[in-house]
Amino acid sequence: MEKANTPDEFLKVVAEILKDEEGVDSSMTEILQTHILKAAPAQNAVAQARDAILNLARERARLSTLEADDG
Repeated sequence: MEKANTPDEFLKVVAEILKDEEGVDSSMTEILQTHILKAAPAQNAVAQARDAILNLARERARLSTLEADDG
């Protein structure tokens, strides 16, 4: 495992470990890495992550509906 010298590097390593973990949702990990897993997240990082999660959920629901219609 890569050595992390700063909090930001540590959080990047955590995100990479999560991405490689079996059974972990890579899209959710990407959202966490983009908005939350930062040494100095944006003041509205939680709101941004929430919006990204809702968009992901809508897209997955849309794809699920399309697959059900094709099935």
